[in-house]
Amino acid sequence: MNRILTTYSLFGVAVATLLLSAKLLISVGVIHWVIAALLGLPLWPQLILAGIMAVPTLILLWRIGRLCYDAETSPENN
Repeated sequence: MNRILTTYSLFGVAVATLLLSAKLLISVGVIHWVIAALLGLPLWPQLILAGIMAVPTLILLWRIGRLCYDAETSPENN
């Protein structure tokens, strides 16, 4: 299957990825803040919690980018 790679479709990929990634990062940040506040964590445990949460967040960001690319460059959607 040939992908449609035009300036418009690549711009759509960038915009959709940016929008969904921003929503994800805001949600993860709020979850981190709530967990740290409820448990009363000092700085070092907060950094460890952030490191633990970073791995699945990066995987989700990668998947968001792939899904946006597949959706915006698919011939069925253009």
